[in-house]
Amino acid sequence: MPELAEVELARRQWATYHGSSINSVEVHPKARIYRDCPAPALRILEGQTLLSSKAHGKRMLFTFAPALHLEVHLGMSGKLSTAPHDHLEHRHDHLILRTAKAALIFNDYRMFGRIMLHDCSDPWSDLPPQPQDSKFTLARVQNLIARHPKKPLKALLLDQNACPGIGNWMADEICWRLGLHPGTPSAQLTPASLRKEIRFVSLGALKHVAEKNTTASAEGFAPGSYVSKVPPKNWLFQHRWKKGGSCPKCRNELARDTIASRTTAWCQHCQT
Repeated sequence: MPELAEVELARRQWATYHGSSINSVEVHPKARIYRDCPAPALRILEGQTLLSSKAHGKRMLFTFAPALHLEVHLGMSGKLSTAPHDHLEHRHDHLILRTAKAALIFNDYRMFGRIMLHDCSDPWSDLPPQPQDSKFTLARVQNLIARHPKKPLKALLLDQNACPGIGNWMADEICWRLGLHPGTPSAQLTPASLRKEIRFVSLGALKHVAEKNTTASAEGFAPGSYVSKVPPKNWLFQHRWKKGGSCPKCRNELARDTIASRTTAWCQHCQT
């Protein structure tokens, strides 16, 4: 699954066309991405103008009117991209919004992604604060730990109601920076340190993945594919993927196991 910075990078593919009117909408009615929204309902977007967009955690919201929003989840293999307005549909292009200048495309060959329509003023009013938001306070982190004292650290980080947008690589990065084994019970955590590292990694991921890739290709971004600008080598990020990869701090080989149902990398020497 994409994580918060990757979702933000994907959102920006379509955000280039804020202010553009949608001339036509093309859908695949039987595609699984429409399991939460009948594909024909998207015809309502024809003639509408893409006003703005935003991301929250692992989801994106594209606003066409004060009470009309298109929500997009990439899932495991979804991709947002743009192409010339006369783009010829590819096999897995399940949604195409055509403007006078471009085609805005959602492609998903495995169809784990989702499309939803909202007809209210603020469909995200009840979502929890993201780690990079000012409302992600120390008090909130203290409350999360108090509510889930036995939950393993990595499982707490992956809980989208606790830390929206944090996924596998970001959770491993936070655990490594804390110097704690990913299976450490939450009751043993220091709230201030946990909040500090969560915010450092979240803001750093946005900086290195979303902000620095300003020339992102119109081919779009898909989960599992990375662009030219990534977190630096003193992050765990560039080492955790490699078989035999070593810890950036002590150079010992990283250990790997399944924790919180996810493949996890950590340093047995630095993370007690």
